Amino acid sequence: MLRELEREFDRSLDRYLDEWRELLAFPSVSTDPAYAGACRECAAWLTGHLAGMGFEAQLLPTPSLPVVWAQRAGDPSAPVVLLYGHYDVQPVDPLEEWRSPPFVPELRNGRMYARGAQDNKGQLFYALKAIQTLAERDLLRATVKILVEGEEECGSSGLAGSLSAWRDRLKAEVLMVTDTGTVAPGTGTIVMGLRGIIHLTAVLRGPQHDLHSGVHGGRAPNPAQGMAQLVTSLYTAEGRVAVKGFYDAVEPPTLRERELAARIPFDSAAYVASTGVPPVAGEPEFTPVERVGFRPSLDINGLHSGFGGPGSKTIIPAQALVKMTARLVPRQDPQSCLQAIIRHLQAHTPPGLRLEVVEQGVGGPALRLDPEVPLVAQARKVLEEITRREVVLLWEGASIPIVSRLAEVAGAQPLLIGFGCDEDRAHAPNESFSLSQFRQGYLYVASMLAHLQAQAHTAGSRRG
Repeated sequence: MLRELEREFDRSLDRYLDEWRELLAFPSVSTDPAYAGACRECAAWLTGHLAGMGFEAQLLPTPSLPVVWAQRAGDPSAPVVLLYGHYDVQPVDPLEEWRSPPFVPELRNGRMYARGAQDNKGQLFYALKAIQTLAERDLLRATVKILVEGEEECGSSGLAGSLSAWRDRLKAEVLMVTDTGTVAPGTGTIVMGLRGIIHLTAVLRGPQHDLHSGVHGGRAPNPAQGMAQLVTSLYTAEGRVAVKGFYDAVEPPTLRERELAARIPFDSAAYVASTGVPPVAGEPEFTPVERVGFRPSLDINGLHSGFGGPGSKTIIPAQALVKMTARLVPRQDPQSCLQAIIRHLQAHTPPGLRLEVVEQGVGGPALRLDPEVPLVAQARKVLEEITRREVVLLWEGASIPIVSRLAEVAGAQPLLIGFGCDEDRAHAPNESFSLSQFRQGYLYVASMLAHLQAQAHTAGSRRG
């Protein structure tokens, strides 16, 4: 079957590219309300496209942006598979760094350039085309359900608020997520865990307005200086988070997990070449791979205060702002961790300044999977056949906020396999996705569905 899938991909590639370009042209930026109309237009296009593929497709309203829902009933003896993806994308700033307009897709040197080319429109679209191929060739026996949300990039609030009401329609045995990456291009990678995420924005307020630093320096409390002290208080000299209770529920990786994590390739020199900095943050008693995969982190995302233009402006600023996120591991309760950070900030606010938390939120809890379950073994077999390489199990440091809750409500085993890589520059200017990655993803989804169907048929025959 793999050879026939490859031939079908090559025959249909031009059509796939044209359709993919249509999807990428929608500026579906969920974080900016100005693009809400474009998000809805993108969702409507996807609904029509899925209907054209032979699915029962509809838009499901949420308190915010709509969810695309589609279903194709299969053989009752075959598995039920739920595919999750998202149609929203990150903002494009800084626009001047793009070589081509971010919503005018351009194919250059075997890579499609556009915002969302990889995350997640490219990875979603190869999955849709793989499913369509099986259906058109009468090879799709599984019941396939497709859920595509519009707010993954800003917390999945609409979907999260609707899950309980949709419990019956979401029931599935396997939850396929193609919104992840590989440890190296062409290396099959199964993500065994995702960190949870929380966020907050705090403002430290001081004088009623900016003050002359000559007249008031040494007398009026300075919010910029106070914010520097406040942020510093969040960490120990060794790199641990100093917030009381932050680590209380954290469990270390098991011996088996550490053994598997040790096989994940990590080159410190390559990391420096890629990022410009050495991998020295965090808890030194854990390896860089373990720190990202099994340990929580607290990160400052932005600091803003006072004058930042050329030259000098001698002021004591009226306020300072900090934005931060924490990545969490299993057993850490997101709401409890968020409140612990807020209490720490309040307790360490310098005298004469006032702290206000102006924004806070919980993205979702962490997810960690059992590497020994049969589904993982099946996926490894499929990936090895496609890539001809040893498959790597990866504990990912990033977050897909809704996956843990979605898997719980659906009663499904999550299977997190995607083909993104650092070269794609997801979330950055000049995001792209190569045709070779698109091809591998297409082959994986079609082959995995075929394998799940075959396993179910074999099991049914044995029971018979």
